[in-house]
Amino acid sequence: MTNLFKKRLSSHLKEMFKYLRLVFNDHFIFALLIMIGGLGYAYSNLLKTLHANVWWSQPIIILVMLVLLQIGRLATLLEDADVVFLLPKEHAMHSYFIASKRYSETLAEICQIFGLFILLPFIQATDPLSVAALAGLAVTQIVLKDAWLMANLMNHYRFSQRWLHQPVWFQWLVPAVVLIIGVYVTPLASVVLALGADGILRMLAYGWQQQAFDWRAAIGQENNRMLGVYRFFNLFTNVPMLKGVAKRRKYMDGLLRLVTIKPENTYLYLYSRGMVRSGEFSGLYSRLTILGMILLYFIHGTWLPVLLAALFMYLTGFQLIPFFWQFDDIVFTHLYPITTEQRIANFKKLLRTLLIVTGVLFLVMVAVSDFQLEVILITAVVEIVEIFGMVSYYLPLRLRKNR
Repeated sequence: MTNLFKKRLSSHLKEMFKYLRLVFNDHFIFALLIMIGGLGYAYSNLLKTLHANVWWSQPIIILVMLVLLQIGRLATLLEDADVVFLLPKEHAMHSYFIASKRYSETLAEICQIFGLFILLPFIQATDPLSVAALAGLAVTQIVLKDAWLMANLMNHYRFSQRWLHQPVWFQWLVPAVVLIIGVYVTPLASVVLALGADGILRMLAYGWQQQAFDWRAAIGQENNRMLGVYRFFNLFTNVPMLKGVAKRRKYMDGLLRLVTIKPENTYLYLYSRGMVRSGEFSGLYSRLTILGMILLYFIHGTWLPVLLAALFMYLTGFQLIPFFWQFDDIVFTHLYPITTEQRIANFKKLLRTLLIVTGVLFLVMVAVSDFQLEVILITAVVEIVEIFGMVSYYLPLRLRKNR
């Protein structure tokens, strides 16, 4: 069974690296560097305004560590067919799940350490601790994450103790109590308590391979985990595993009526309704726009907001261009007496409108974040030039290359 997990892990990693190569392209890396630089600069300025022994610092530390603990779920890599084909091997799956927990724990603990590294300056600025105390909190967090994953795995087995099937115990309540003691009393006590909780779980798990396994719940949890991963990748590229569902949004009907119904607007009529009702591209557009607005709110300066707005405008337009071919698989669209030039002109109208809406929202966020007339005017000029260049030059170039 360990070999089965290794094979699945190898296939899983190949798939993840395939998508990661598409996600971490030059544009995204550039945007990521700007985002990290801007957030780091804002975080540094925030720390300068803080002082030691403020009453609200300790609750924030506990809350951040508790939320951080929820990052990194159990990756069992189970598939829908396993409920049939692996059912006869149920009692032999122990080694498989131990291997899956080990893999999940490696990634989860890296996230915990990275998160604590970011939180460390805040702790030292508001509640200075010794190196030993900081190490104690780090060990507590790592041990609690191990117990978190163990409880998650045990939850898939049908134990007689009903409270073991309540994830809230070892995902929220026990960690909250341990972290409160670690922050308010002493980290040494939190280490002892965390080790004790982890040890109790392992004692309760003794002989778990003889318990009945809840296949459907475990497979459902894994499918939900992978759905979240695929949705993240879908922000940057098309993911075949995500099947879009057309959904009418009645609150958008007023905007759709602005499209005049006439022969030369045939594709504009189709594209506008497809954009509104397609969860894939409308979600992609809204998420990139909202993400850009959030970053622009926290980033200040003269040129950094301009560069960030221009970058997210480009990313939004770049990701929407494949929508041009969205209806090519529908045979009836090829029967329309519409020329290619009319179709391109219709798509240009749609893309221009969407980019203008995004540009206006970005300008509003720049003004709200730090009202500087010079920055607002520069951002507006850059956005106008970018929209004109993308719609008039870049879009036709992309379409010619893909013919």
